[in-house]
Amino acid sequence: MDNTLTVHAQPDAPGPAVLVTEDLTLGLLEQIRLILRGGSVVDWYRLGFKTAREVQQFLTVNGFHCAVQADVDRVRDLLRIAHDYLSRELDIAVPDELWNPASVEHPFLVASDMRNRMQRDACILLKVVHTINHAQARELRLGLSLPELEVFSLVEEHVARSMDALKSEGYPITQFQSSRKSKQSTITKLLSKRRATAADILDRLRFRVIVNEKKDLPIVLAAMCQRLVPYNYVVPEETTNDVLDFEAYAQSLAHLHPYLGQLQFDLGLERQDPLRRDFNECSDDAFRMLNFVIDWPLRIPQILARPQSSHLRHLGHLIFLNVEFQMFDSRTWTANEDNAATSHDAYKERQRDRVRVRLFEGLEGRYTSRGD
Repeated sequence: MDNTLTVHAQPDAPGPAVLVTEDLTLGLLEQIRLILRGGSVVDWYRLGFKTAREVQQFLTVNGFHCAVQADVDRVRDLLRIAHDYLSRELDIAVPDELWNPASVEHPFLVASDMRNRMQRDACILLKVVHTINHAQARELRLGLSLPELEVFSLVEEHVARSMDALKSEGYPITQFQSSRKSKQSTITKLLSKRRATAADILDRLRFRVIVNEKKDLPIVLAAMCQRLVPYNYVVPEETTNDVLDFEAYAQSLAHLHPYLGQLQFDLGLERQDPLRRDFNECSDDAFRMLNFVIDWPLRIPQILARPQSSHLRHLGHLIFLNVEFQMFDSRTWTANEDNAATSHDAYKERQRDRVRVRLFEGLEGRYTSRGD
């Protein structure tokens, strides 16, 4: 079966005006926080959309183009499937106008309006839509034999184009770089971590973004969410954030204070219940970065148009690919690189040393009684 990828990565979302700090809305603040924390939108009880255009931008970033009827039909299918699940499995009734709406933007706007009596119903419905879309896209990828390197190239092309556009518009991005984990690096990582399996290697495609100052990180993140990054598919508990304290940032800007009492979760949640990926034994304690993983939706409608793929069309037109973003401000990046203990070369050498120890003795070798 010839499944060569000839499709192009999805076009950029409709471009809003260049953001400044004063443009941060409650919705954008929640998106930034979700990424910084490594949480899940399934735990949210409210969305943050004000206009149909904002919903369309969100859907575009998620791989659905509202100008394409097949994409609109797919969103409607997901709403119907989610309604059927809630009704049959959980005995939860959802109003018809939400799962069979006049426009696909409608349930998203209702889920954002706390004054609407159907707000909670809309939020519940969309949580299930989110989950079904993710599960079916995973099933679709398993059902197709796709060349991974070409999939990587499509995502790299799209991300690079979007980041170049942000930089040209004046966003304070001083460096952008993409990389792929080599086969040797993947093997070294698998050998260095007790719990790792090949399926756990989430950072095979990686993008590094360096901004001018620490205070620029939220604005660049917000712009990336509007144009590029589907924040709703951040991989939960895979974020490392040693750079930006959300609570301190939000409290430092007077124009954000009116939003602080409207956040979905207490401002101190990060201190009370931090979410953090498993400790990396090869990292130095002084190393600092913002690192998060996105399950990236990639459109493949041309693949699915082929007769041999017809049995998979009910699964939609998206597959997902894990993509890692590493973000630094210039000072933090320089400090990491100038410190012999926190440089990338030092990290790789510690990782190789750990593999050597594991291969020769096992990581618990120093506790073993050999009887000699």
